[in-house]
Amino acid sequence: MKHVLTYLLLLCIAFNGTLLAQSTVISGSVKDKSNGDPMIGVTIVVKGTTIGTVTDFEGNYNLQVPQDAQVLQYSFIGYKQQEIALSGQQTINVLMESDSESIDEVVVTGYGIKKKGTYTGSVEVVSADKIEQVPVASFDQVLQGQAPGLIAIGSSGAPGAAATVRIRGISSINAGNDPLYIMDGVPISAGQFSALNQNDIENVSILKDATATSLYGSRASNGVIVITTKRGSKEGNTKIQYRGQYGFNKIARDNFEMMNTEQKIQYEEETGLKTYTPEEKLALMKINTNWMDVVLRDAMTQSHEISASGGNEKTQFYVSGSYYYQEGIQYRSDFDRMNFRLNLDNQISEKARLGTNLTIGYETNSNTISGGAASTNVYNPIFSARLLNPYLKPYDANGDFNSEGLPWANPIEQLMLNENTDNTLKIVGGIFFDVELAENLVFKTNVGVDFYDYTVTDYLHPESEWGAATHGKTTRAFRRNFRVTPTNTLTYKFKVQDAHDFNVMLGQEIISNNAQSFGASAKNLPKDLKVLSVAAEADTWSGNAYDYSVASFFGNMAYSYNYKYLVDLSIRRDGSSRFGQNNRWGTFWSAGIGWNIQEENFMKSIGWIDQLKLRASIGETGNYNIGNYEHLALFGYGTYMNQSAAYFYQHQNDDLTWERKLKANVALDMAFLRKYRMKIDLYQETTKDMLFYIPYSLTTGTSGRMENIGEMTNSGIELELDAEVFQYRDLRFHLNANMAYNLNEVTKLYNGLEEIDQGYTKITVGKPLGTFYLTEWAGVDESNGKGLWYRPDGSVTDTYSDRDRQLQDGKGYLPPLTGGFTGTFSYKNWQLSAFFSWMADKWMVNGARYFTESHGMFMSYNQSTDILDYWKQPGDKAKHPSPQYQDNYYDTRLLENASFLRLKNLNISYVLNPKWLDKTGFFRSARVYAQGQNLLTFTNYQGIDPEFYGVIELNMYPHVRTFTFGIDLGF
Repeated sequence: MKHVLTYLLLLCIAFNGTLLAQSTVISGSVKDKSNGDPMIGVTIVVKGTTIGTVTDFEGNYNLQVPQDAQVLQYSFIGYKQQEIALSGQQTINVLMESDSESIDEVVVTGYGIKKKGTYTGSVEVVSADKIEQVPVASFDQVLQGQAPGLIAIGSSGAPGAAATVRIRGISSINAGNDPLYIMDGVPISAGQFSALNQNDIENVSILKDATATSLYGSRASNGVIVITTKRGSKEGNTKIQYRGQYGFNKIARDNFEMMNTEQKIQYEEETGLKTYTPEEKLALMKINTNWMDVVLRDAMTQSHEISASGGNEKTQFYVSGSYYYQEGIQYRSDFDRMNFRLNLDNQISEKARLGTNLTIGYETNSNTISGGAASTNVYNPIFSARLLNPYLKPYDANGDFNSEGLPWANPIEQLMLNENTDNTLKIVGGIFFDVELAENLVFKTNVGVDFYDYTVTDYLHPESEWGAATHGKTTRAFRRNFRVTPTNTLTYKFKVQDAHDFNVMLGQEIISNNAQSFGASAKNLPKDLKVLSVAAEADTWSGNAYDYSVASFFGNMAYSYNYKYLVDLSIRRDGSSRFGQNNRWGTFWSAGIGWNIQEENFMKSIGWIDQLKLRASIGETGNYNIGNYEHLALFGYGTYMNQSAAYFYQHQNDDLTWERKLKANVALDMAFLRKYRMKIDLYQETTKDMLFYIPYSLTTGTSGRMENIGEMTNSGIELELDAEVFQYRDLRFHLNANMAYNLNEVTKLYNGLEEIDQGYTKITVGKPLGTFYLTEWAGVDESNGKGLWYRPDGSVTDTYSDRDRQLQDGKGYLPPLTGGFTGTFSYKNWQLSAFFSWMADKWMVNGARYFTESHGMFMSYNQSTDILDYWKQPGDKAKHPSPQYQDNYYDTRLLENASFLRLKNLNISYVLNPKWLDKTGFFRSARVYAQGQNLLTFTNYQGIDPEFYGVIELNMYPHVRTFTFGIDLGF
């Protein structure tokens, strides 16, 4: 691979015809055209490069540019960008003209491009500089804390693991809560993210309210994330870029203090579990194994990428290839990916354009078991390493795996003998064609494809404990999914009397999805042979196939009067094969209005306000994220006494229909003093006809079926601030911060029910979803050392009962408060950036403590040092009860505040001086950097990691702390 990358790099250099010669210095001043005042902080860059500077307090600048530089770009928030052609000038003075529309970010909605200034929807844009270079396999892991109301929690640190993404809370119990993902106009599944190279991404738009999402109808209930990738330019020069990274990974946080050998022996003797002779004790004291160090390692990560972009007035292209490798901190886990990207635009005639977007990724993922219920925990290396006693050895005197004295399999032996590997080919892309039928009347057709082919091989070695019972076992399975989405739109833009701007769009779309899977396993294998055909005995086999389709018609009209008064109307009609014949079609809509107050005459005298925009929206979206055949009467098939058998599985429901969400949003956007931006959004979203699995009496022959019942609301506030806090000469400090508060409430269930027991949580009308439901721990009885619990009436008992469980008001696993902030210092060619994310009022059951602080139940295994504070005699004020009673339950003792503040990324970089690059003769730009990921975590949570999405955290694959060094080279 290294030789291939070196060859590609040299090939790109050989084909690059734009060699740099000597550099020159250009100086000048920048002033406001309206009043002649000097402008501070104007950005001046050599077009097409990262070479640039900013004006000082007097509006002056000096910039060293390559000799072959052709254009300088001058830009500043609230002013029109200017481009000055270079023809030997040494002094360039510029007058900047105010432009209220220039403060707008471009919003890509998937069906078109709009400016925020004339858009009434609630949209956040995450730019490329927040995504690039971060060393993760799946770009969604970078999104946490980047935008208000967006949660992206990586619930596993395993290589290649994806994040759980939520926008404005959770709005369904049994239907899906994932947002809709669109990439370059093509709907894609979240599982495709690992195929993407995040350096190919131009920006990510997060669509939240009704105006922004209703055009996607039944798929947009949980918000929409639109990914736009990089494209070529019309400048004529081909730009080649190489990016390389190399780094190291280690466990981000190991917060369990387990007993060492001396402590464990003393604990066993004190509690009467064991007695040791002096000789035995002396021998054991020579051993002090940290089993976590045995199954975990310091790992490495690397990535390499080459991209080329360019074009002319007729054809533009962007092409890239990348290689990414992440070694897991747990042995026998890693992730390996190769990626190819092509974006091509061709103006085939004056009126017609043809293009393609294509991503191909091939990845190999080696996995280890990283979770499990209590009955399977011993197969989890993390669990096993926690509880194995420190006086046991992983290896014998000969260096072979040791099994003597171990209560279960040696975890490192099982990791090394057994394998689980999957290989996936992922293809995402589309072909588009648009033609201007008449002036400002454009027809566009786009055919998108989302495809993956997944194969997995699982092998249990016959000499491993896990494979011994079957004398070796291998499993081979595949899954293939193909989705095609043809979309046709007709757009017409026109003006009336130069003041009334209209943009009207009509569209039609079809989604067709087909999937199939097959798997087989066999046992009794010869040693080290892993294929099914050599097995002596077949074990199990399975197969499945399904499809679904959606047909849609939609329309949108956007209106603007003098950039002052704004209206946005959308409607969409969807039909889905997933619903009953009586309710297969649904209609979804939105209406948004906006007022750019700064455009009013009475605001002209207030020069420090750049933007003051009021907007509001209301509308309805839908959710159809359920199984494909929930509306049908179904039979299941299996075997009985080695014969095929059928059984009644599900009742028919012709009335099953869409889950609907009514969204309302009011917001204020502000920009002032040319360097501050602020945004406030207030929203309320109500889910109706909630899709929920209703249990039936077993006398009906089935366990239940999906029905439309219940209601739920999410309401909240979102704040965002972007500020150029400080700038003096070459020193700048920029701050971006956001926070969100979301209040969830279940408002209605079915058949008059007020609550539904979910085990550790309870769904209760009037309370947030995910509120914990546990018996309250009351401490230790000082007189006898027994555990104590509160009854619902407030009395105390020394007998645990599930009937004493109580709703823990204000304590749920869904955090109501979330946010993040980034501070960036820049000095000349240096830049230091720190990004923090946080969650508050987040609660979680620490499932590992049930085993490591077991109150005597698992005392023969290693325990946390915290358990040493246990009751020994009457009068003791101990934290833990006497181990003789084994008072160990999932109660509020294990419920912990998992709020956290985490330094997600710290990056320091240096852009090399153009004078140095000129001497090489072929480098256009160069940047070196070092960064750390997950460097610091501030939390009271005692488990492996607070950044986990779920009710109970038990033996998760730990998140990693990463140190990376990188270089970017432009040719």
